[in-house]
Order: sequence, then C-alpha cells, then structure tokens
Amino acid sequence: MDRPSERQIGALHIHSDTSYDAEWPLARCKTVFKAEGYHFLAMTEHAEGLDSERVAAWLDACDRLSDSDCLLLPGFEFSVGRNIHLLGFGIRKLLRGRSIEALIDQIHEAGGVAVLAHPTPAALNLIYPAAEALDGMEIWNTRYHKGSRLPLRLLRALEQLRETRPAFHGFAGIDFHKGTQDRRLSVAVESPRTADGILAALRAGQFTIQRGPVSIPATGSLSLGEQIKFALQTSFSRMESDAVSS
Repeated sequence: MDRPSERQIGALHIHSDTSYDAEWPLARCKTVFKAEGYHFLAMTEHAEGLDSERVAAWLDACDRLSDSDCLLLPGFEFSVGRNIHLLGFGIRKLLRGRSIEALIDQIHEAGGVAVLAHPTPAALNLIYPAAEALDGMEIWNTRYHKGSRLPLRLLRALEQLRETRPAFHGFAGIDFHKGTQDRRLSVAVESPRTADGILAALRAGQFTIQRGPVSIPATGSLSLGEQIKFALQTSFSRMESDAVSS
C-alpha cells in the first residue's frame, strides 16, 4: 500500500564527521535534528578522502539510524574545479566525473538530485552552460550567507536561469558542520515519508523554503511586496538572533 503524502520538514546539505571537516557523529546529527522537528536529513558528505569501505559503513549507519519519524538520506558533495561544488542528494556511491556535465549525468543515473552548492558569482558564470542538466542551485546557505540573510542576487540569477529551464529550482542548505551553526532553515516537502517520495518531490520542485515566518517557493518567485516583506522579516530575524547570541 502506498504511503499517503504529508508535510515533511527536511534539512538539506548536512555533514557528519564522515566528512573531513565536520564534528558531529551521524547518530548525534539524527538525534538533535529529529528533536528539533525535522523528518529527514539530506546528508552530503564530502567525497574527498572517502573510500569504498568507509562509504559502505556510513551507508549502513544511515539505513540503521533511519526510522519512521526521521530518515537519513545518503548523498555526497563533490568539488569540481575552482569554487564549484555539486550536491548529489540521495545517491549511495562515490562518483568520479571529470567534468561538471559528466558528474551531473552520473548523479542522475544514480537516482539522485543534482544541485549547485553555495554558488559564487564566478561559479555561476561557469555553471550556466551546464544549467540545462542541473536540478537547481542553493539560493540560501546559512553557512555562507550569514544565517538570516538571503542574497537577493541569487533570486535574480534563479529567475534568469528559469527563463530557459523552468525545471531549475532554488534550494536552501544549512551546510551543517558544527553544533554551533544556525539550524533554523528547512524545506517543507509534500510527499510520503520515503526516500523515493522525498527525492521525487525535491526533483520536481514540490517544496518551499522555510525560516520562521519566511516562506519561499522553489521557483524563487516573489512579488515586489513579498520581497519588501521578506527583507523586513529577515532583518528582524537577524536582530533576534543577535540578541540571543549576546
């Protein structure tokens, strides 16, 4: 029997200590994020430094720790040239594509979702030729974009890319490495609580980006009024965050 679709709250772009630069063991990631209301974590371990034996042990841990309340979806982050990082959500093996295009194809062949991570202006210029094959890019990354501040330039870049590729979507990632990071950025997905259902919804752009009262569709489409409201809300969120940290 098919599981019914319901609202799933997920955290994208999560690293455990399987990645060379992250602190928390996988089990702690699951425990803390689950307690904070997340239903799934899209893990994206750095591919660099991993071998087949470590990957096999990590995949086993992802499967073992997943339960009906919180799923750990395996995936990797790949470095492709200077300042270009690709996320492969939902893939269960290391890939060795020698070009951006080849790696995107391999992610899709492995059943994953291919997303450009924390794009810089230089990376955007390089990625435009490959955008036709990508599923989307991060338009909000709390590690790179100072928590509550979403760079509006990425919303405009998303709008431009979607003019020729309507299936290109805007994603949000916590890019989690350390326990001190802000974890209040999620995606809300309408799907069954299964790996296949969640990945299909992410691929199709059937989600919204959520941070407190702020909600942004995967299209990134905001009216002028919504943009003004968004700017006011994120400024207030930052003031709250600063007050808490002080």
